[in-house]
Amino acid sequence: MNSIERLYAGKIGAIVISSNGEVSESLPCHPLVLAGSFNPLHQGHRRMLEAASLAVDGPTYYEISISNVDKPVLPEAELERRVARVTSNGNSIIVTNAPRFAEKSSILPGATFVIGFDTYIRLMDKRYYPDHVAGEHSPVENSLDLIFENRCGFVVAGRVDHQSQFRRLHDVEFEIPTRYRSMFIELTEAQFRSDLSSTEIRNQTQ
Repeated sequence: MNSIERLYAGKIGAIVISSNGEVSESLPCHPLVLAGSFNPLHQGHRRMLEAASLAVDGPTYYEISISNVDKPVLPEAELERRVARVTSNGNSIIVTNAPRFAEKSSILPGATFVIGFDTYIRLMDKRYYPDHVAGEHSPVENSLDLIFENRCGFVVAGRVDHQSQFRRLHDVEFEIPTRYRSMFIELTEAQFRSDLSSTEIRNQTQ
């Protein structure tokens, strides 16, 4: 059983695929990780990771999960296609079986995750944590507690909404609980702005 088969079988939590296609089960320390589905990979992804790397030190990686809370398990053939797009540009990618950042943080303790505004909204949505209900804290806080304990953090990039307004963390209806605020670094519009959308790109190519 090779490493990819072991990942799909749930025997390991992640693998690293280097730009030359080499597969390793040895995971990096304190990486800066851009998490996404990369369907397709586009210039906005590359620029977001570059902008984050100016704010946070650490080796840079892309990350894709074979598991997703909203979708079926990613088929191996599709994983291979998406990974090839990342590595062909000279980048390394971490492939996990972790659908949420709570699980990613346990696999990659000490990591800083680079996320877009929409992903941040989902991170703070209790619907994604039906199994994290315990004690007096909310499901979201229980998830953030675990991420905090794993010494992980986030770099969050804003985005342009349908009214062409650039949305940032202060534009959301909820506030990050005080004890978690140190976990989040925000990229300003001057540091990063991309109007590209993977969904729009897919629609244009259909």
